[in-house]
Formats: sequence, C-alpha cells, structure tokens
Amino acid sequence: MPEPFAAARRQSLNSLATKIIFFVFLSTFLTALAVSWISIESTHRFLREAIDQRFSALLQSSASRVEAWLSAAQSDVGARAGAPALRAIAGSLRSGTDGGETRKALDLAASGPKLSALRGLVLLHPSGAVAATWGDPGTLPPELAHNSGALVEPDLQSARTSSGAPLVLASAPVRGADGGVVGVLVAVLGTDELGRVLSGGGEEAQTRISLVGADGLGITGTELAAGPSCSTAEAQGSGGDAVCDENPGAWSEIKLPPPPPAGRAVSDYQKPSGERVIGAARSLARLDWTVLVEEPFDQAFEPVLSVVTRIFVTDLVIVLLFSFLAYKITAAIVRPIEALSDGARRISRGELDLEIPDTRGNDEIGLLTRTFNDMTRKLRKNQSEIEAAIHQLTVQKHELERANEQLSQLSITDGLTKLHNHRFFQDHLTREIKRVQRSGDPLSILLVDIDDFKRLNDRLGHAAGDELLTRIARIMDESMRASDLLARYGGEEFVVLAGNTDLSGAATLGEKVREAVAEKSFLLDETMRLEKVTVSVGVAQYKGDRKAFFQAADRALYRAKAQGKNCVRAEGDGVV
Repeated sequence: MPEPFAAARRQSLNSLATKIIFFVFLSTFLTALAVSWISIESTHRFLREAIDQRFSALLQSSASRVEAWLSAAQSDVGARAGAPALRAIAGSLRSGTDGGETRKALDLAASGPKLSALRGLVLLHPSGAVAATWGDPGTLPPELAHNSGALVEPDLQSARTSSGAPLVLASAPVRGADGGVVGVLVAVLGTDELGRVLSGGGEEAQTRISLVGADGLGITGTELAAGPSCSTAEAQGSGGDAVCDENPGAWSEIKLPPPPPAGRAVSDYQKPSGERVIGAARSLARLDWTVLVEEPFDQAFEPVLSVVTRIFVTDLVIVLLFSFLAYKITAAIVRPIEALSDGARRISRGELDLEIPDTRGNDEIGLLTRTFNDMTRKLRKNQSEIEAAIHQLTVQKHELERANEQLSQLSITDGLTKLHNHRFFQDHLTREIKRVQRSGDPLSILLVDIDDFKRLNDRLGHAAGDELLTRIARIMDESMRASDLLARYGGEEFVVLAGNTDLSGAATLGEKVREAVAEKSFLLDETMRLEKVTVSVGVAQYKGDRKAFFQAADRALYRAKAQGKNCVRAEGDGVV
C-alpha cells in the first residue's frame, strides 16, 4: 500500500465522520438492548400465563376422560351384577351351596358386551368368600375379601398384581328377588388403554401425561411403559386360569411436582434423572390416583427462544441500518474531498479512466470537482487518440504479414491443382539431396504423366482438361504417404519425391498411383459419358548425381509411354 494512502487511512480513524458513526452505533445499540430486554421479559411472562392456562385445561380434560372411563367401568359391573342369571342363584349365594350353577351364572353374566379392559370377574358370598371366578381376576386386596358387607353400594378401588401391574377393581352388589344383597360382583380391569384415554386425540403429543397411584408408582401414561395386556378371550381360552406375563420393572416411582408458587398453576423442578421440566398435578375424585402433566422446560419455553432470536436479528438489522445511514450522511460530507484526493493520486500513477461524482453544488468543492473531471476527460481523449493510432498501425502490420504469407504460399503452390509447384519441388529436392548425402538413406523419384492428355484436352476442351488435372492430382495426393512430396512438374506431368525409399519401394508406390487413377471414371463433359484415364510412371533412384537422377526417371517414363502406356517403368530395361 502506498505511504500517502496508508497515512490517509490512519487519519480517517480520528476523523469527524468516524466519531459520528461510532456515536450513532453506540446509541442505537443501547436503545435496541433496552427494548430487547423489555420484549423478552414481556414474552416470558405472557408465555408463563399461557402455559398455566394450557396445563390447567389439559389436567381438567385428562381427569375428565379418566373419570368417564371409571364411570363406564362402574356402570358395566353394575349391569352385570343385575344380570338375571345371578339373580336366579340368589338362594345358593345366601346358603353358600354351589351345585355348579354359580359358575354357569357367572359365565352368563360375563357373556354380554365386553369392556376392552376387562381382565376377569369375581363373585363373592356375603361372607366375603369367593363363590366363582371368570377370566384372570389377578390379586384381590385383602380388605375386599374380609369386608364385603361394606360393598353394598357401588365402589372402585385400585390394586396391583404380585408383579406390580396396576389394576382397577369395580364392585357392585348382587341382589335377590326381594332386593336384599346376596353377594358382591367384582370386575378386575387392566389399565393398558388408559394411556390412550389420557392422550385424548393426541393434540398434546409433546406433553407427557401420567397417572400416578397413591403408592407413588406409575399407573400408565402417554410416554410410560404400560403393563402387558391380558385379554378376556385369552383367559377364557385357558379355562379362566391364564396369567399375564407382566414386567415388574415397567411401573417405576414417579416424582410429583412441588406446590407451584403463589398465583401460579405450574411448577418448575428437576426430575431424578436430571431433566428439567415444568409440571402440574391433579387428584381424581373417584380413586386415589393423581393425573400428572409434564413437559421439558426447553421445549415449553422454545417460543421464548424463538422470540429472542427474532428480536436479536431485528436489533442487529436496526443497528446496522442506522449505522449505514450515519455512514451515508457523513460520507456525503467528506466523500467529495476524499474522491478528489484519491483521483489525484491515481492520475499521478497514470490511471486516467476515472470520473469524480459531481456533487451538483455551486460551492468550491463542486467547482473543483467539475474542473477536475474536465481535465481527466481531455487526458483520456489524448490517450485514446494515441492508442487508436497505435492500434491502426498494428492492424496494418498484421495485414501486411498475412499478405506476405499468402504471397509466399502462392509462390510455391500450383494455382490449378493446389499442389506444390516446380519451384518448390526443386528447392525441396536440393534439401533432400543434402540430407541423403549425409545420412546415406535411399531417395527415389517418380515422374507421372497422364496418357493421351492432349487428345482429351483437344476433344473435351480446356475446362475439362483443367478439371481432369485437378481430380487426378487429388487422387494421387490421397495415395501418397505422409513423408512423400507430390508436385506438379508442368503441363500434365507430376513428380513424386520419396525419401527413405529404394527403387523397389518407389516402383510399388508408382504402381499404387497408377491403379488408383485407372480404377476411377471421370465425367468430363455434358454428354454424361464416363471417361477412363490412365497414367504412365517412370521411377529412378538417386545415385549421387542430381542431373543423372532426373534423366534416369525421364528415360523410364519414356519407356513406359513407348511400351503401351498405363504402366510403371524403373531405370534399366526391366518391366515392373
């Protein structure tokens, strides 16, 4: 970085513009911080109140659904206790005799519409002794067996199996024809479906709802491991003696929330697992159970975090916006001077492609800016004229080079056949002779002449003759190797210089050329008649004398013409 520019940057840190921008930034930041704190506190308080209302409503609806489920169970056992089959055996129940009628009557009472939670039925004598069972009644509380007289009115009790599985015991008195109590019918109900009853329609899927017994152990819940189900059909299929395979570890102790603060319905506490939650509890009216609603603290207050994020982003945008406005205002004051200073430095380095923004003012800075721009425009105009002149000279130079290149190419190319011409062949022959004299490699020449060309040219015209020369030149060029040189020697005569090729190889190449031409048919005039054209080839190998080299090939070509044309002859008298 140039020293003057660095000094200007260091000075700008202490400029008035920098101080104004810093002041605006600080004041905006402090204001945004205060507004954010007030907004977050208000949002947190509002969310607390919303959570209190939501948890209270959730407790009310969950407790109501459980109470309704218990009422339905009580009504079901009351209806079964009033079954005609049980009323018909009132005498047997009073006397304590059983001739097999009691079990049949209980089976008839159980044969009505089944509750999905029904695990079994127990029929008790007035003395409390078990008269008959159906299904899998599980374990009965001891006080039920010893105080059945207290169960004249419908009753509900909670119990657990020996493995800890929760049960509900719904009892109802069995009355005889005279209205007196002759026994007690107890329905043993599983709690598997209470998890679905608690969750309702699943609208609170993120909130845990649990039922807790008086012993502090879980009954069921939307996220608790429920005990295994044991259907009535399974119990009946095993003769009423089926036992469920229960998991004693599925009903663990549940910590109830502490009392909420005054004026609040929800408590904030930590579970034994270390998880921080918010929760509320409510006792049921019909049983000594408690409905517990819990939700992870972070999840419940996630809206606050979302609000905090939005407030932070909004504050950041406000701070940046006001800082940008402060920068624009201050820059409008000092920018023209800085632009003029920077422009002067760039012109001193030879950078003329610049334009200082016009302030449109009539003060000294505006006049100086316009004068500066006029000066740079004149400098650019002069520079553009110089560059245009240089460009024109460059273009003319390139055009001259291309013209020279084209002239050079035309000087060595036959204009009709586009092959190399006689001049180029002679120059190339000189270079090849020097090369083979150093290396000792063989060098051969082929003279190719179109047979009866003058007759064809006279008969068909010069245009057809030129077309024939062009097409035969193309055929011969396609027959050449990459290392061979094909040139038009003059008239209808062509020459091939074959490097690294002895006399035999050159004769083979000549035969290849002759056959390629002889195989073609040419349409040369408007009569649409195909013409066959042949060539004669003379071959010779270089033996140290350039003149003798060419004369030997010419003599070989003469012999080919004299011996019938359309053939290849090499130096000597042999026929190839």
